Amino acid sequence: MTEVQLARPNLADVAKQKFDVVVVGGGINGAGIAREAQLAGYRTLLVEREDFGAGTTSRATRLIHGGLRYLEHGEFGLVYESLHERETLVREAPHLVRPLRLLVPVYAGDARPGWKVRAGLVLYDLFSLRKSLPWHRAMPERALAEYEPGLNRDGLRAVYLMSDAQVEFPERLVAEAVREFVEAGGVALNHASVAGMVSPGHKLRAILVRDELDARDGAAGGITASPQPGAAVIHEIETKVVVNAAGPWVDEVLAGTDAERHDRLLGGTKGSHLVAEWPGAPTHAIFASAKADGRPFFILPWYRYTLVGTTDIRYDGDPSEARCTPEELAYLLDEATRLFPSTPLRREHVLYTYSGVRPLPYTPNGEDESTISRSHFVIDHAKRGGPDGLLSIVGGKLTTYRSLARVAIPAIRKHCAPSETAARDEGQGTRDKGRGSSDGAPADDPLAVYGGRRAEVEALIAGDAALGERICEHNPEVLGQVAYAVEREGAVTLGDVLLRRLPVGWSACHALDGAERAALVMGAGLGWDEGRVVSETAAYEAEMRRVCVKP
Repeated sequence: MTEVQLARPNLADVAKQKFDVVVVGGGINGAGIAREAQLAGYRTLLVEREDFGAGTTSRATRLIHGGLRYLEHGEFGLVYESLHERETLVREAPHLVRPLRLLVPVYAGDARPGWKVRAGLVLYDLFSLRKSLPWHRAMPERALAEYEPGLNRDGLRAVYLMSDAQVEFPERLVAEAVREFVEAGGVALNHASVAGMVSPGHKLRAILVRDELDARDGAAGGITASPQPGAAVIHEIETKVVVNAAGPWVDEVLAGTDAERHDRLLGGTKGSHLVAEWPGAPTHAIFASAKADGRPFFILPWYRYTLVGTTDIRYDGDPSEARCTPEELAYLLDEATRLFPSTPLRREHVLYTYSGVRPLPYTPNGEDESTISRSHFVIDHAKRGGPDGLLSIVGGKLTTYRSLARVAIPAIRKHCAPSETAARDEGQGTRDKGRGSSDGAPADDPLAVYGGRRAEVEALIAGDAALGERICEHNPEVLGQVAYAVEREGAVTLGDVLLRRLPVGWSACHALDGAERAALVMGAGLGWDEGRVVSETAAYEAEMRRVCVKP
């Protein structure tokens, strides 16, 4: 097997290469498209402004689901597709995606009466006849009293059990997709932003990329219009096709390009969640209709905590600045307490909140947010007066990232033929390298998230006893996982490791007491001096507080 570079490459070296495809945006959709393109024989570069999985992917409700509520809006094809992909992920990534049984209570006055909920559940099962997960069933009162005794019985008309799946840490799905992409010969570059595109004669020829690490470190040299110390170096990278998979930042990437005059593509909605240490929290997942507005919401056992979400509010601001408002917090607290009045969820139980913006197609204000399509599609800008070779992705979600990637390949093929031999036939499932079952959960077994790659981490730890020490006293993750993230998973900042390669940053303590210890391990591999270790520790704390916002 040819040796591949698994650590982050240098942008100056990358700029010397030529590519068939550059994918902009390293969330789950961008990573999936890049992997699919590389496996199909396209020499591919993946570029992400922050870190892989740092945007919308890490702000989701962390479910792999068919979308039961999509049925009432007639999106039957999306539900069928999602359920098929759910089954594939449960089968191929059991160390990350696990079956989840959800309790569905129906109360008098709910937006959806019992018969409608039951009909939806029947359809949900019929759309996934070959599934391995259990079919739905009604739960009798006597069984409910034992199953979830704290559930509010006042006005309760029916209760059902249904099946979906949970991915506790979708950031790991991204990390695995990127790893497989690189092992197939692709080049993955995080902390690098798009500064523009070069398209003479309305034909895409190159993309301009800025190294955000250089900008932060004050590097100089290279092609730049601003040569003063600390200016970011901009490199021109030759490519035939650019796939803009930047999620809610799609329109921002297009600004300043030949596609600048296009109609607005994205009109996202914000979803906020809260993570709580809730005394008396339900022990099972709950899927219910909110009393306030009829929107479905979830109460989920997650990691060591309880996850409650989500809201659905039209959002036109910077997706990076999306925050849970006091009104959203009150909404989630009230709805959770309504279902479990004997053990109310209070503000003081909330560890933090997080919010993300869904990359939904733009619709005029006034349209009900819940009716906006959750499907995905590829925009070919050549058909809209833009440059030949520029594609944009609208929509997309965790569950369907693989099928979206397959849809993108024919769109790429219209502009460019692959320059390499395909690693496999298109349309097949993901490669199973690195996949594997694991009986443990990250809360108990920190190496469970690696699946079939677990032995790689164990070997690294075995080579240095110090790497077997915990990052912090409150969590089981060890320093060897930090070293592994740098050597094998392209991590270059402390936030990359603690928030996106490991779950420890999402814990109650956020591993703050072990951040410097982790930074020292990273520094040994990346050549950091003492000052850099200190600045990285401070930068991680600042990033963590932006992501995990205290109420």
